[in-house]
Amino acid sequence: MAYRWGHRSDSQKLAAEAVRHHRPPGHPVVHPQLVIEAIERERSQTGRFDSWLADHIVGLAGTMFFFHTLWLVIGGWAIWQSAVQHNKGFDPFPYAFLFFVLGGIMQSLFVPTMLTASNRSSERDRIKDEADHQALTSLYEMNEEQLQILRELAAELLVAKAGPAAKDGA
Repeated sequence: MAYRWGHRSDSQKLAAEAVRHHRPPGHPVVHPQLVIEAIERERSQTGRFDSWLADHIVGLAGTMFFFHTLWLVIGGWAIWQSAVQHNKGFDPFPYAFLFFVLGGIMQSLFVPTMLTASNRSSERDRIKDEADHQALTSLYEMNEEQLQILRELAAELLVAKAGPAAKDGA
């Protein structure tokens, strides 16, 4: 079963369907990670690779290592262009290519990648929330059944206890 995540209202229904589809039979509690892994196994090889790549790019871009590397590249570029080459280096228009690379290329690559990783994270969160909801609903129903049994037992015990007292009074 292939899951296509679209509009938010559809994705909640698809998450519920995915959890129900991948729930072990007879188990009230579902492990969300097992559902997510089952969905990943159903994806195509290209889809799995794309997801893996987006997660790792965003994982790297969200680190201080990336931040420090980026400012070192920008600082090195500025020093090379201004101090070493006196604005006559490989960039004939000072910093124009730098801004083109940072502004155009990096943004056009990072924004869709970050959105893809964000969507995948939201998908995992919806599946986890749905699995938790179904598990808690099932546990609540079992708890209600157990409470009903205890109420019936308490009523029977009260009747049994009251039975000899009623005989003594007569």
